[in-house]
Amino acid sequence: VDATGDALTVALEAGGKVITARRGGKTKHDESLLPAVESLLKRAKLSWKDLDTVAVPSGPGRFTGIRIGMAFAAMLAMKLKIPALALSRLEAAAEKCGEGEILAALPGWKSEVYSQHFSGKKPVGDAAWTTPDAWPSLKAGAEEEGVIVSFHDTDARDLLPVARRRLAVKKIPPFEPFYLKPAGYERPGG
Repeated sequence: VDATGDALTVALEAGGKVITARRGGKTKHDESLLPAVESLLKRAKLSWKDLDTVAVPSGPGRFTGIRIGMAFAAMLAMKLKIPALALSRLEAAAEKCGEGEILAALPGWKSEVYSQHFSGKKPVGDAAWTTPDAWPSLKAGAEEEGVIVSFHDTDARDLLPVARRRLAVKKIPPFEPFYLKPAGYERPGG
């Protein structure tokens, strides 16, 4: 479940197939989340009790979207007695790119960029956010060092491989939000 962007996305992996759904910004995420998941389960011909794990982005992203998704995942996991995984969107972006030295980057608020360096799917250093005017030099510096820059947004489908890998090695991250900026942050002049 991903409620961190303009669109709400949900994805389900069952029997080797991935089924996804996307809800646009017309309805608030907190209002459309439950119907979106119910619709997805119906399309997959599954029930709530067929779920064995729920994954949600812990961030970085919109404060409210992170909270909506995490609250939903926590309640669902508690009700169904299944694991809830809070996963970094940056880790999901790096996972999309494959192996090697990767600078995973995501679009942020008002053209800012969230980024983190990964090596072999493990984070190297802390995640950061960059202003739009500082991003080109950060990107160029990484590319000069031979680091692959993976800049694209993520959605619920992108969480599935990370969740699968984390469960396989029994490395469950703490279920806590991953904020790069305080709530209500607004860049000066913003």
